[in-house]
Amino acid sequence: MCDVEPVPASEADAVFGSEDVDSLEPLRPRPLGATVGVWRARLGDDSAVLKLLRLDASPNPNWVASSDPKHPRWWRRELTVLQDGVVERLQPELRPPRLLHTAEREDGSLAVWLEDLGAPANWTVEHIAEVARLLGRAQARVAQEHLPGDLPRGFVHAYLEPRKQHLAEPFASLRERLLSRLDAAPQTLCHFDLHPANVFPSRFGTVVIDWAYCGVGPLGSDPGVLASDAIADEVIAPHDAGQLVDAVWEAYRDGLGDDDLAAAAEQVYAVGTALRYSWLQAWLEGTYGPQMTETRRPFVAAARGAFLERALTFL
Repeated sequence: MCDVEPVPASEADAVFGSEDVDSLEPLRPRPLGATVGVWRARLGDDSAVLKLLRLDASPNPNWVASSDPKHPRWWRRELTVLQDGVVERLQPELRPPRLLHTAEREDGSLAVWLEDLGAPANWTVEHIAEVARLLGRAQARVAQEHLPGDLPRGFVHAYLEPRKQHLAEPFASLRERLLSRLDAAPQTLCHFDLHPANVFPSRFGTVVIDWAYCGVGPLGSDPGVLASDAIADEVIAPHDAGQLVDAVWEAYRDGLGDDDLAAAAEQVYAVGTALRYSWLQAWLEGTYGPQMTETRRPFVAAARGAFLERALTFL
């Protein structure tokens, strides 16, 4: 678990109006990318989430952060897109968390204070599909707009680069060709890490957190992550994998509301997701990544299989 120094008095005062907090509860088990850690801070009945970012937070080569603002994993991306309002383009269907305060710390880290959205949701196939419907509606609208030129492109290229030696066939041989197909598809504003733990339905609207990899990408990418990670992360049972993958696509297509966009997005949903996660076979075989627990194995196998079968019809 990540340690953190006591909340600086200036930050506590800016967020809570007091120089002290009552408690600091860790919410993320390990550093990843530029994230040192995430904590829930409480003062009385009030609470807020502290996210601490630093360029060198994680040594994991698959997620190493970049100092280049043009790179898809630029370490300050999340703060930038929250401050400049880019992700607000997805409203009213989806919204980012409210940004409460930011502070540059002396050790080079960046403190980002966000609204506390409470406990994670309890997901069903139907609830995840409804998120996909909202996502389709929002991304179809944004796809018709002029997207800011400083938003990065090529997330999947960067994601696959450190993993390319571990991709399964036929995706290993077809990687460059398939990436070109993704680049040629209709583009929109993407999250690129839209797993269910990053989505918080509430009476004030559906909130999406963790915009660290926000950028421009093909329609169909985000619902693929939503469905595949819901299975691989043990949110939806393996025997419901096919039902979920179908339901998410049908809801997303309905949200798009455009036959031409849907035809292009369907290929991205199938092929793009299977390509992105084509390293899962090596993980299942024990030749890449940390040792997999036997309880998780059927979930990962189901996530891989559901999209592999779908993708092969488009190759």
